[in-house]
Amino acid sequence: MKSARIIRPWRAALLAALPLALAAIVLLALYGLQVVDSETYLAESRNTVLHSETVAGARGRILDRYGRELVTNRISYQVAIDREILVQDPDPNGVLLSLIALTEGAGVRHTDTLPVSDAAPWHFTEMDGTQASRYAQYVSHFELGEDLSASALMDWLREHYSVPAEYSDGDARLAVGVRWELELRTLFGIPDYVFASDLSTNLIAAVSERCYPGVSIVTSSQREYATEYAAHILGRIGLMDEEQVAYYTALGYPMNALVGQDGAEELFEAYLHGTDGRLLTVRNASGEIIESYYTEEPQAGSDVRLTLDLNCQQVTENALASKIQSINADRLAKAGGKETELAAAGAAVVIQVGTGDILASASYPTYNLSTFYDDYAELLRDPAAPMVNRAAMGSYAPGSTFKPVTATAGLTEGIITPDSTIYDRGIIDEYEGYSYKCWIYPGSHGTINVRQALQMSCNYFFYVTGRDVGIDALSRYAAAYGLGQPTGVELPERTGTLASRSYKENTIGESWYVGDTLQASIGQSYNLFTPLQLASYAATIASSGKRYAAHILSSVSGSDGFRYEPNILSTVDASEETFTAIREGMYMASLYGSASYVFGTYEIPVCSKTGTAQLGEDQVNNAVFIAFAPKDDPEIALSVVVEKGGAGSYLAEAAREIFDWYFSQDSTSEPVPENVPLP
Repeated sequence: MKSARIIRPWRAALLAALPLALAAIVLLALYGLQVVDSETYLAESRNTVLHSETVAGARGRILDRYGRELVTNRISYQVAIDREILVQDPDPNGVLLSLIALTEGAGVRHTDTLPVSDAAPWHFTEMDGTQASRYAQYVSHFELGEDLSASALMDWLREHYSVPAEYSDGDARLAVGVRWELELRTLFGIPDYVFASDLSTNLIAAVSERCYPGVSIVTSSQREYATEYAAHILGRIGLMDEEQVAYYTALGYPMNALVGQDGAEELFEAYLHGTDGRLLTVRNASGEIIESYYTEEPQAGSDVRLTLDLNCQQVTENALASKIQSINADRLAKAGGKETELAAAGAAVVIQVGTGDILASASYPTYNLSTFYDDYAELLRDPAAPMVNRAAMGSYAPGSTFKPVTATAGLTEGIITPDSTIYDRGIIDEYEGYSYKCWIYPGSHGTINVRQALQMSCNYFFYVTGRDVGIDALSRYAAAYGLGQPTGVELPERTGTLASRSYKENTIGESWYVGDTLQASIGQSYNLFTPLQLASYAATIASSGKRYAAHILSSVSGSDGFRYEPNILSTVDASEETFTAIREGMYMASLYGSASYVFGTYEIPVCSKTGTAQLGEDQVNNAVFIAFAPKDDPEIALSVVVEKGGAGSYLAEAAREIFDWYFSQDSTSEPVPENVPLP
């Protein structure tokens, strides 16, 4: 049996003394802090400033279908002004004038939205919705009166902000402009004021050296556009307006958050925006940072991959612009220096057959996203309306590109067969007071079947077919093709107008007549469709009546990722024999019809249809063109529309440029495999 272990006396004493020694050390430290050095630490605590600020989570990137960057982020440096510190300076207006002179000398414009002219005599400048709202809030808050003149406002602002009397009108306007911006933020809780953005390293150093009171350099994430193309699709970000504030702040956004304003930036805001963090900064009395750390880490947003192919977008935009410029050059040459009407605008859309993926969507004229805010006033004044996305928001009469609809209805309803014929008399004149002529009249296309009618674009054939089908069936087939219907695209779009009995009766307030049916059968009457609808319609013919939803979103990265699956919106109830006949007719139009000068010897079999939409006497017609290829195994479909373009056949060259690129060996990148994880 082992004996019990005996603790030696000196060890017992050591164990008893150790806690007492530790307690004594703690007490001495507390005594030093609270008694001996209390005044020192109290002064230091009073001179220590804690500042908590929101740090925006990085916004997700926007990529094309192959992962090429379209929109990304870069670090930018901004000048920020703390109003509370600025106004404590004996001469805040002098500080601002010095800062303005420094930044303007470096070619950097500062933010000034005060709606008063830059120089006397004072007058109010044009205000957008946000400016008008903020001006009204300010005037109401200070009870300045609704009938306040710009001159009276400037007098009041000079006094309100204690601008010295010896200041010139120009200097006074500069000073009160910034003071106005700062006070707006204090009074109404609108997004933080950024004096100037995107500073160079030299300007950062110059501002920092001067140690302006309340002025600091802060970092921000700036959107950077990796391409000059697809402006109408990509969109932009900006500070929230009054309407957006209520919505986004309810979702936890800070007041100074930048949010998507249009395009993909707005549509996919929920995916792209990051989760903001909180940074705590500790400064001493001299403003030096002692310590900084995150109390909440910022989280980056998800990357959004679009269906666009950047190369296809570039080719499509260039082909559209080049064709419009070519049309105008020819027209001016023929005019011999006389005034003539020019083609001013247009659109082109390329869709992948069998998926609805939009590979390219071009609208002309366009604009540069990188300089949007600098160019904004000029863009607003431009009569060509470059900010309008004509691909989805422009609506145009389809002209003869509508004839495949009439062919589908006639074949399916048993009015005609693929081989039955109609003799082209050139004119229908049995309706009293009205006559409907084929474009070849007084000539004739002779006895032709539906394939030949599509090749020759014979109005008479489709007048007769459409009349016998009737408007109700005709409009039903057109709707199944998606004409006058939503395409499914995420972007804002017009649904256009589909000529129908109900449309005329309910909208125009008049009865439908057989003459209306004749006009509708060849794409006139009330028919107005978007270039996006026309491209989708061409893709639906190519896929034997399956109309897939058009879309620009392909996938979203991250744990909550998303991958788009093709979605059939409607099906044209017609036989494969019907679609074969229509495709053959459109192929014959490429080989022997109005587009044969481009596609007659083209190595890829292309199915096409031209359209010339009449705008009235003494007006140049709109030009419309649809196509898909290859004929027997279609991969892409497209539409091209040019306002006042003259004739649809003129646009075949633009389509060929797109097909040339697509079917060339180096046109495509490796597609994203379906079984790989999201990026």
